[in-house]
Amino acid sequence: MITPEYMQQIVDRYLAAINAGDMDAVMELYAEDASVEDPAGTEPKRGDAILQFYTSAFAGGAKVELTGPVRLSAKAAAFPFRAEITRTGGPVVIVEVIDIFEFDSAGKVSRMTAYFGPANMTVKDA
Repeated sequence: MITPEYMQQIVDRYLAAINAGDMDAVMELYAEDASVEDPAGTEPKRGDAILQFYTSAFAGGAKVELTGPVRLSAKAAAFPFRAEITRTGGPVVIVEVIDIFEFDSAGKVSRMTAYFGPANMTVKDA
């Protein structure tokens, strides 16, 4: 049985792995048949495309932090966070996001959907 405490730990591990630049640790959280829809409404990524997405999205560094409490239901966790993405020689992009993790019976993330749009993004000089 997936507990609220377990789901909270997975969210914490996810954010810590991104901050550490450890994309392998991010991938360990996902089920083999997982999908990532980031942002919501785009074609879901599966398999190796998920690793490619994270590697590309956070190349050059990213810092993420929760901006509110994690909301938990029976098999899902929704959490607001801020991502500050720095590209070498480029501007800093700040994105206010709400991610939703859906968990399978093994406790792996089977689906991640990220909710944000242009109104949730700010660009500033490095």
